[in-house]
Amino acid sequence: MRVFLYSVIGIPLLIVDAVLLGALSSRMANRFSGTQGLILLFGALAYLLLHFLLRKPERMYLWAHEFTHLLVAKLFLRHVHGFHITSRSGGKVVIDRTNVAIDLAPYAVPLYNVMALLPVTVVAGGYPNAGKIYLGVAAFLFTMHLYFSAEGFIDAQPDVRRSGRIFSLAVILLLLMMWIPVLAAPGTRGGFSALPGFYREWLTDGMAAALGLTARVRSMLSPHFL
Repeated sequence: MRVFLYSVIGIPLLIVDAVLLGALSSRMANRFSGTQGLILLFGALAYLLLHFLLRKPERMYLWAHEFTHLLVAKLFLRHVHGFHITSRSGGKVVIDRTNVAIDLAPYAVPLYNVMALLPVTVVAGGYPNAGKIYLGVAAFLFTMHLYFSAEGFIDAQPDVRRSGRIFSLAVILLLLMMWIPVLAAPGTRGGFSALPGFYREWLTDGMAAALGLTARVRSMLSPHFL
């Protein structure tokens, strides 16, 4: 019953995600120069080459995944009974009780990307090329996060099964989209100071797209009810 109810909530949320993703794509494209776009592409490709041609950094991802479980569990004052990562069984955090936030946090929070924000924020003013280097690193790390998160869905990890794939996907996509402008800020025009305006304009675009979509659906359906 829990999964069914969550899935009912997740379906309209996925529609919202699709609308916001379209608005986000156009907004983010305007924040990058051609050179920055190539840097992002090369960063993503560098990870894929590492993953498929050299070595899959599974242990690196597992540390971030399980540590995020641990951090969020502590935020909810859960008692942690165990934390371990092994090459055979993967990782595991044993806690007394879980919830949706604890389950989905490792998918919705790209921890290595968040960790990379601090050093680039400190050194960006003194190094003109720091922003470009950061974008390449951020694209590399974000691609890793997306790939392993997708694997978790395909393998139907217990974190995902407890709330259902539909709801989990809807929530994770929404939160990842909310992260993207922040993670890109050090390498984009305006930096962090431009974020409030960016979010405001993005959500305005999303609302306008949603209203337009609603109007089109109504116009398509109205002849059938006349």
